[in-house]
Amino acid sequence: MVFVLAFLYGLSRDWIGKARRESRLQKERMRASIDFLRSQINPHFFFNTLNAATSCIWSEPDKTRWILVKLAAILRKLLHGTEDFVPLSSEIEFIDDYLSLEQARFGAERIRVEKSIDPRALDVPVPTMLLQPLVENAVRHGISGRVDGGTIRVEADTDGEIISISVRDDGEGFEGDAEEGIGLGNVRERLSVAYGLAQSMTIESVPGQGTDIRIEIPVERGRQGE
Repeated sequence: MVFVLAFLYGLSRDWIGKARRESRLQKERMRASIDFLRSQINPHFFFNTLNAATSCIWSEPDKTRWILVKLAAILRKLLHGTEDFVPLSSEIEFIDDYLSLEQARFGAERIRVEKSIDPRALDVPVPTMLLQPLVENAVRHGISGRVDGGTIRVEADTDGEIISISVRDDGEGFEGDAEEGIGLGNVRERLSVAYGLAQSMTIESVPGQGTDIRIEIPVERGRQGE
């Protein structure tokens, strides 16, 4: 009997140790992916935003001040953010700042933004830097190249168990299975690390009509992953 108990105790210690190592490795992978994603935000975005600020520094000083405040908010999040998970509301605030600067560059009439966010979804923890690559993809590959621009629509809904998030644009779109860029591939990898098979990320696109990227993740897994 003593031998059996000792054997089971040893197994339990091994299992706990393995689970802790896997959890630590998952967190390290998540952190590395987040850090890499932060480093990959297009440097031209910052350069062009500063150019937009300097171009109106004398004629529109209030606009210049506004641009620099928004840019500082983005840099602060990129440099000082340490969380693996944040409330969806924080991600919405970040992309609001990001898209407002893109509007300052390209014109609000060319980059139009619509949102439909279920209030119940705002407090749900999601992986940090989840939405920025999606909206960047919509701007860069969807609508920035079109003379008349287009609309980016961000939606989020939850039934209490699953949160569904989508970013869609009515831009250029593409045909077939286009290769994912670094940003979208990074998001897909982090979702897999954080949620395993309990998540999905689908990309649907039609040439000339636009692209729809949809993510579905469990609400509770985010809280457990904090």
